[in-house]
Amino acid sequence: MNAEQILKHHNLKNTGCRKFIINELLTNESALSENEIKKTLPDLFDRVTFYRSLKTLEENNIIHRIVLHDSTVKYAINKEAVPVADHAHFHCKKCDSVTCLETQMQMPVSLPAGFSVDSVEVLLEGTCPECITKNV
Repeated sequence: MNAEQILKHHNLKNTGCRKFIINELLTNESALSENEIKKTLPDLFDRVTFYRSLKTLEENNIIHRIVLHDSTVKYAINKEAVPVADHAHFHCKKCDSVTCLETQMQMPVSLPAGFSVDSVEVLLEGTCPECITKNV
């Protein structure tokens, strides 16, 4: 699916900013921060339009956010085969890339009676295969 098809599928207006964000995330295998998304055309959209577009795409489950341990936020396109709350992310500490792991997650702990889980976020950190290969 391309950006226009994704927006149409979710019944959203086909705006330039939304298409730009989706296209940037579609063309990268790694999740991107706001600055990484904007870097190719930093002055194309005003700040408010850009952040409203990110929020709309997230609220409509087109993208999801990944918060790293240093509070950096990165975004990735949601894959229809992998529900947002059911997968982990891998953060490479050397190159700072973030990858969605398409492995189904199972609840890692048993909850006490009366507790209910709405979502699970798992962040694995280490070194990606490319960085390991570069250092060998």
